[in-house]
Amino acid sequence: MVKKLKTAFITGSEGFIGGYLSKVLLNKYKVVGGYYKKSKFKKLKGVKYVFCDVRNLDNIKKIFKKYKPSIVFHLAAKSHPFYSFTNPIETINTNVIGTINLLETCKKDKLKPKIITACSSGQYGSRPFSKLPMIEKNAYDPEHIYGLSKVFQDSLSKQYYKMFKLKIIRAILFNTSGPGKKFDVFFDICRQFSHQINKKKIIIKCGNLNNYRDFMHVEDVAKGLFFLSQKGIPGESYNIGSAKLIKISKIIDLLKKKYKKNIIIKTEKNLVRKFDEKFITASVSKIKKLGWQPSKNINDIINDMINSLSN
Repeated sequence: MVKKLKTAFITGSEGFIGGYLSKVLLNKYKVVGGYYKKSKFKKLKGVKYVFCDVRNLDNIKKIFKKYKPSIVFHLAAKSHPFYSFTNPIETINTNVIGTINLLETCKKDKLKPKIITACSSGQYGSRPFSKLPMIEKNAYDPEHIYGLSKVFQDSLSKQYYKMFKLKIIRAILFNTSGPGKKFDVFFDICRQFSHQINKKKIIIKCGNLNNYRDFMHVEDVAKGLFFLSQKGIPGESYNIGSAKLIKISKIIDLLKKKYKKNIIIKTEKNLVRKFDEKFITASVSKIKKLGWQPSKNINDIINDMINSLSN
């Protein structure tokens, strides 16, 4: 007798992490992917895609009524800090109102699905080097509207667990990149590099390379989200990061080392963020105690990004 698979619903399934998570979930669940963007995106065979605007409560209710998910991965968000500088209202509407619409629907749903909320390291804000790494009990002090929206999302998730006993696990994601990511530092640098790879002298236009980040490969993040859905404790938050503090300029250094190229850095004022964290890195001891750890590193991100841009 074939075992009947339960249904997993992903908001923002057309997004960067959503596509990778869908691959992880296939054959483990019936996967329903909620999408909002009207532009074309790569659809995976085996995933049922449905239009989902998390800002529209009735839209979410109809999806839950029809598909009755037993697990929900809430990834839908305006996820770029730079976007939030000029579009704060849209950022709050999607990230905050969208989250409470989802939680309200789950509260009233008889299935009471397990919910994995994708939060962000941006909610921590910046810390001096001596105060790193970030642990889940750190107070939140965001540097921008995007980070603030994620504080609200995290707080709503925690509150709905406390008040209504929803089975919510908060995953705090640190900087995530890899093939398919756009408009982040890996994409910007690797795209410029790949376009000039046959030149003797390569010019890279960039912003601030002196900040430090905790970089994660998207495949590890997708697996980490699935892992938390199986092993995470409702009501708790877990950092998903590499626990390694890496200066952004190391991306350039690694490209020089691997390809033996003369790379000239040209700083562009319009690429320097006015509001930005100096240091970001995670403590992952909490999720490691459950049995998870990343398997890829910054070299894998660069190699996979270059290969994807070259194809």
